Amino acid sequence: MDCITPMLSEALNSIDDWGDSREKVESILPPGDWRLQEILKFRKRVALAEKSREQHDITAIRKELARRKLTDKQYQTEFLYQHGLSAVKITTIIDIARSTANKIILEYRASHYVDKRKVTGITDALALMRAE
Repeated sequence: MDCITPMLSEALNSIDDWGDSREKVESILPPGDWRLQEILKFRKRVALAEKSREQHDITAIRKELARRKLTDKQYQTEFLYQHGLSAVKITTIIDIARSTANKIILEYRASHYVDKRKVTGITDALALMRAE
């Protein structure tokens, strides 16, 4: 999805005084200004694109779990955790309660990790899975 439209480019190019770098565009342009409307539409497009991308990646991860024949919730949770996902992200991918995911992760962490590890995003975890 291309979020930057010719109208957005025109709107941004036509703003002469951006003001201070910490100043929001909403405080520079009046509410009915067409340029502000284009910028707000852009923000909505970006938010929708991010949500769509995340849904696409969640579907791809579910397919990856199926391809690997991981059907047990504990194995799925451990696999996703190994690839950097947190309990909250895991519960958005598989149908498991957050408390159950936390319990599985704590048990897994106790037996596999001595120190803290970094958490990755859904897209990064998908890339790690596909790289194996």
